[in-house]
This record gives sequence, structure tokens and C-alpha cells, in this order.
Amino acid sequence: MVPIKEAINSGAWLTCEYNENRDEICRFRLKVLSFKKLNLLEVDNPERIELIDGNANMWLMEIEVINLMKEPIMSYNGPGSYLILIDQDGYKFHIFSDAHLRHSSGFAKKSGMYRFYQQTLIPKTKAIGAIPFQLPEDDEAVYSISMKEGNIREA
Repeated sequence: MVPIKEAINSGAWLTCEYNENRDEICRFRLKVLSFKKLNLLEVDNPERIELIDGNANMWLMEIEVINLMKEPIMSYNGPGSYLILIDQDGYKFHIFSDAHLRHSSGFAKKSGMYRFYQQTLIPKTKAIGAIPFQLPEDDEAVYSISMKEGNIREA
């Protein structure tokens, strides 16, 4: 796990590895550019976003990613679904998956969320975009980045 604030402040690249039921370990590099609360009024037609819990807030993590595999991978087979956040108490939060918010809204393109929804990541090439998280209302929470089925470490 890597604390988000530390990752942003250091500007360090992180190496992410996971095994997606393949013979080989899948790898990509990640740099966290920002992490900020999302105002849903910025999103066109926010009423189309499904499954938002009443006492939760939407947060947006802007990232750069480099696919370290020899073949292209789909973004949902990497940063688009394998990254998770873990708070200081060990609670895990997965990426918020909503087609309107992440793909079909104009805001998805403007914010870069579409880039890590259903797009191809070619090897050795930087992709810039964002991923959303639905997090509880807690001003004291400290979040770290981790992998759902793998590990993450400073490159």
C-alpha cells in the first residue's frame, strides 16, 4: 500500500502487478497526479449516475499509466478495475463503475475517466485519465492505494 498524499507529493512512479488468471503476471506503472472530491453538478445529466449512496462522496483520482506488458491490454484489465483504496482502519473501496459517469457523459471525456473504462493501453506508452471512487463522508480518513489481486510498490 502507498498513501495517496505521499504518492502525489513525491511524484513517484509506482509499479503495479496482478495475476488475471494468466500464465504471466500483468504489470503497469502508475503515477497519481491528484485526488479530489468531485462535485456531481459538474457532470452532465447527473441523475443518470446509478448506485450513489446518500452519505457517500464521489472522489476522482487523476493518474498516468504505462502498460509494461508486451501486448496491449484493456484498461479494465488493469488500472480501470484492479486499483483499490484502503483507509487507515483497513476498509477497502473499489473503483466506482457507472457507464454514464465513466464513459458516456461529456464529463467522462473532459475529466479523462473514459480513458480507463474500456480503452486499449498499448505497451510503453503513457495514458492519462482519471478513475472515480465512492467514499464515505469522513474528513479524517487517510487513504492508501493498493491492488485488488496483486501488489503495488514504488518503482
